[in-house]
Amino acid sequence: MLRAGARIRYERSTVALTDLSHLRWKCSTCDEWHTGPCLDFGCSEPRNWRRESAASADPGTCLTDDYCTIRDDDFFDRGLIHLPITGTGESFRRGVWGSLSKANFDRLRGPDTADLPPMFSWLSTRLPEYPDTLNLKMYAHLQERGQRPHFRLESSDHPLAQEYHHGIAPSVSGN
Repeated sequence: MLRAGARIRYERSTVALTDLSHLRWKCSTCDEWHTGPCLDFGCSEPRNWRRESAASADPGTCLTDDYCTIRDDDFFDRGLIHLPITGTGESFRRGVWGSLSKANFDRLRGPDTADLPPMFSWLSTRLPEYPDTLNLKMYAHLQERGQRPHFRLESSDHPLAQEYHHGIAPSVSGN
């Protein structure tokens, strides 16, 4: 069974994803068991979201599957960080939240997003497999309407940024 956070690196330099076809994992969204490598992990809310925010009567506070606003002061969009898997044509996808300025958030939610440039964002999700990931610099690259943006991390010494720019090796859990 694949566990988030558990990594055992293969000794060989290339591994086909078919080599991982025997893995089984249980999806927390659909509660079903699946076979094959699990290449998607997501977070349901940004770090700043608090359960008490859900009970707020403030009309400027909202959490959906795709975006979040808190008291009309903080604005977040849900998107993907793609970590290329070396030796394969695949990527491991992290569903994360990024903060946006109010102006960019309004543009992103507006009717015409076709020609919007990448938007600056701060990573607003803690990923437990890494040192603190909050506030890593990134850019939201918009996709077709209805698709989540892809977040491009700025280069830095942070392990997540290194894996984003240089790729990761296929990994499996030994448990």
